[in-house]
Amino acid sequence: MRESGLFGILFDAVAMGIAIETLEGQPLFANPALCSMLGFSEDELRGKHCVEFSPPEDANKDRALFEQLRRGSIDNYHLEKRFFRKDGTLIWGRLSVALLKNGASPSPLVVATVEDITDRRASEEKLQRSEANLQLLAGRLIQAQEEEQQRIARELHDDIAQRLSLLVMGLQELRDSLAAGQNGQSVLASELHDKSEEVAMDIQNLSHNLHSSKLHYLGLHFALRQLCERIAAHHHIQISFCYADLPGNLPADLELCIYRVAQEAVSNAVKHSHATKMFVELTCSDETMLLKVTDSGVGFDPSASHRGIGLTTMRERLRMFGGELFMESIPRKGTTIIAKVKLEKAKVMST
Repeated sequence: MRESGLFGILFDAVAMGIAIETLEGQPLFANPALCSMLGFSEDELRGKHCVEFSPPEDANKDRALFEQLRRGSIDNYHLEKRFFRKDGTLIWGRLSVALLKNGASPSPLVVATVEDITDRRASEEKLQRSEANLQLLAGRLIQAQEEEQQRIARELHDDIAQRLSLLVMGLQELRDSLAAGQNGQSVLASELHDKSEEVAMDIQNLSHNLHSSKLHYLGLHFALRQLCERIAAHHHIQISFCYADLPGNLPADLELCIYRVAQEAVSNAVKHSHATKMFVELTCSDETMLLKVTDSGVGFDPSASHRGIGLTTMRERLRMFGGELFMESIPRKGTTIIAKVKLEKAKVMST
């Protein structure tokens, strides 16, 4: 019979579900909260074994821990699992099980408490679905951005750049003919020629920034070296690039991800660091690829900085391949951006 007194009052009044079981997992007592939670009467609960209250995959996890409890390997455990209600529906509960040692009993009993966490689990699953949808949307936006950049790059290269080249050649001819005639307009023609060359070069650089054909045909390390050389020449900054131990079978979309992250990191450093020197390093060790971009600039306090769209984009790109982005910066001592990708995981996520 159930004990009377304070224990009995608490057993019946507490809002959390409680059951007293034998070491074989047979319920002896169940409080009203547990009966209400599962929809069974106390007599119905006594007629069942504890494993009957959950789907097989959940019951198996519980059974393995319960056996350890019986053997004395552990004296309590906690588990989140599903429970069947009498009407066949499932609820989530946080199960806590412990030995109830009673000197008056020849063998110890087991006390199990169940907290209904169905609403919490539903909220967590909804949040996980929302995060997964946001990650999928971010991936699609990045992919759409890449496709649009490739389209613009093709148009710049195949149309605008070609027409500008013809303009440059025409102005070259005009300058030469005017110079031969000692005409004062040759100076103007020369200026127009120089400006046209500058525009053509700027468009060519823009085309490379939007889509690197070298990345597609010659590989990541070659494209990164060219990126560093081009930015260094354009902004009059010293950029050193080195690489080591790169595998030759990297997925194309992973190479593009690393290239874009490097491009963003180097561009940010040029814009904000006021550095005169920069180091870009790409290495691979123990199936982990590391991209490190270090500048000797002014640095900043990371805890006081605002997260810009550039950092967010880099993180989203890396997250699509299970990668991470780390940032280290000290005021007046420079900044280091580190991108880390586990290749095995990245190859799976790129398929």
